[in-house]
Amino acid sequence: MRKDVLLPGLALFGGLAGFGLRRWQLASAFQPELGLFVHWAPATIALAALMALVALAFFLPLLGWREGPEEFLPAFGCPQAGQMTVQAAAGLLMMAAGALGVREGLSHLQLWRITPELDRQPTQFTFAAALAVTALLCVLAGVAVLGLGKMAYRGELSDAGCRMAPVPAAAGLFWLFITYLSHSTEPVLMRYLFTLLAAGLLTLAHYRAAGFLFGRPRRRGTVFCALMGVVTGLTSLADGLSLFNAVVTLAFALSALALARALLANSFGPAWGPEERMPLGTEDDESKDTAAGPQAG
Repeated sequence: MRKDVLLPGLALFGGLAGFGLRRWQLASAFQPELGLFVHWAPATIALAALMALVALAFFLPLLGWREGPEEFLPAFGCPQAGQMTVQAAAGLLMMAAGALGVREGLSHLQLWRITPELDRQPTQFTFAAALAVTALLCVLAGVAVLGLGKMAYRGELSDAGCRMAPVPAAAGLFWLFITYLSHSTEPVLMRYLFTLLAAGLLTLAHYRAAGFLFGRPRRRGTVFCALMGVVTGLTSLADGLSLFNAVVTLAFALSALALARALLANSFGPAWGPEERMPLGTEDDESKDTAAGPQAG
């Protein structure tokens, strides 16, 4: 069984199915005038059953996983251009999310400034400030994801890439904070459950992946959090998220999917073929010089 294909594919399928069921739930089981969900609605039961089945499908294949790579390059190294493309897309999306977060944070700050002083809420300024910090960290996280992808693709560690590795987890932590802060007055957990779960699981996935660089490998936890983060992240898109939250969710989900796929492939095989890696420019130049040397002599 190709776990590196089956489990990420199941995560994508589960996320798309969750998106459809969530839309059905919001259309048939949510009462906007009351802000409540109908108890034991068919859509709610189907959505809960899907999440339970997908979680079980991820958990059981990883249950007997005892041995595997414990360092970053053996765990996440991948010479495939497609894998690097996915991680590059995730990094660029994170940078885009940072720009969107700055714009959204400025709009919240402007709204706070024009609000009469007696009507101002402390959480308004806190949210705007936290969103600005999150946006900055998302830009740095995009650079970090690109660096991690480059190290994994080339099979070489770099000082800058290793130092930046924890930044995506830090950005995710602030993303989790502003997600909770923006819904802190909402009494119905179901309204924002999947958004909160996605932020938490995707943050944990990147935190555990960075741990491979610091002697803290957690293989099963990394894969499970990454795959379930993809499922809940895609499901949360049905909630009508803001543009910033939608882009940052997609960015973290793409990055987590790439990390999980590489770790599964390096743990369960098959091995990467020698033809997978695209030749690097410096290597091409060196090979040309070496070939030209004897002819010139």
